Amino acid sequence: MKERFRKILDIECGLRYMYSTLELSSSFSQKMLLEKPIMTSASEIERYYYGIYEVVELLTSNNHFKEISRKLNIYLAHLKDIRNSLIRISEGTIADDIELFEIKSLVIINQKIQDLLSGFGIKAISLPELDDLQRKLDPDNTGVNSFYIYDSYDCELARLRAEIKSEPIYNDELNYRCSLIEHRIRKELSQFIKERYELLKQSYENLTSLDILIGKSNQILSEGLTIPKISQEVMVINGMFNPEVSAILMKEGKEYQKTQITLEQGVPTLVTGSNMGGKSLTIKTLALCQYLFQFGFGIPADSALLFPVQEILISTGDQEDYKRGLSSFAAEMVYIDKIIKKIKSGIVCLTLIDEPARTTNPTEGAALASSLLKILSKSKGFSVMTSHYTISNANCNRVRVLGFSNGTMDYSLIPDDGKDTPAEAINIAESLSIDQEWIQIAKKEITNTNI
Repeated sequence: MKERFRKILDIECGLRYMYSTLELSSSFSQKMLLEKPIMTSASEIERYYYGIYEVVELLTSNNHFKEISRKLNIYLAHLKDIRNSLIRISEGTIADDIELFEIKSLVIINQKIQDLLSGFGIKAISLPELDDLQRKLDPDNTGVNSFYIYDSYDCELARLRAEIKSEPIYNDELNYRCSLIEHRIRKELSQFIKERYELLKQSYENLTSLDILIGKSNQILSEGLTIPKISQEVMVINGMFNPEVSAILMKEGKEYQKTQITLEQGVPTLVTGSNMGGKSLTIKTLALCQYLFQFGFGIPADSALLFPVQEILISTGDQEDYKRGLSSFAAEMVYIDKIIKKIKSGIVCLTLIDEPARTTNPTEGAALASSLLKILSKSKGFSVMTSHYTISNANCNRVRVLGFSNGTMDYSLIPDDGKDTPAEAINIAESLSIDQEWIQIAKKEITNTNI
């Protein structure tokens, strides 16, 4: 069973923020997006991003389409979730007037948007021809977005209604005969709709897809995102940033420092650096980029070459399971064990592990982290692990956060030879205006230890 967007929305990496800044015209489109399964096929992802590329190009280079897109948003805002009604009708239920009105509304929206899009050549979205259904639901060709059992459906119905109007008092017999004819007409219309169920399904699916495509394209332009390219064996992200953190920093008058990272298939990447050095943010932003990629969003980076994986596995070290009575360390070990089983099963994953065994003693913690890297090196997928432990003789690519420099933190990732343990905790503590006596005593302790 493929993961749905709804299920991963609250993973702590910034996905909820990206969803909140996505402007969709219809609440129905929001439902459809939340139900969307993750894409794992390179060809499916490539086709999807082609549609994004088409819309972005039109929004940036075609002034007429910009104007048209505003009208599209107005029509798309009237989309309603009529899936249950259509299913019931397809199973033989006779539609009532409200359901017939909602179906007529969908048909009108389909036809109006089809007319608006003609001439732009958007290949990603193809709306079905519903002319015959529009004529059936609007026999007087009023173009009005309402429904009524029109007189023109049946001559006898028109005659009876005229007679009812001329009667001075309510006539049970005439009204009963009218209701029988109206029921027959609803039954005939329902059968007509039933025969076009697949076309109507295609219509609402493609209309909501269009709404989502336009929303994602506008988000790419407003948030400074990029359309990724699909890789065959490596992942390369240049100018990577986390939009949620970037927005917070902007409010504080600060600027987000973008980073670059390259991941090789089958070769784990070890990210080292002091606490507060940005290691956890790197892990979370990588998770964000991969999820956005496999759900067809723009990527927060200057450029991105990404590889579709079967699963995204994340351990952030805070899996305390109070229901089972497990400590944070025990819960983390159990969770990482599940990740290892996934890796050993042979599926291609992106594995992201932040500071494994951080809550145990340094000797055992370093041993667990070092041995985990050896297991990750056997993975068929991609893996990144962060650690502040000294890990030597590891078969991995090493990078570290540049760290504290000129009074500020520099979150850039640079190659690391693994020979020196990052030693920036005192500098960071000083930058936070920590009690000076504590700082000075700590410095003396370090000096005495190194003598």
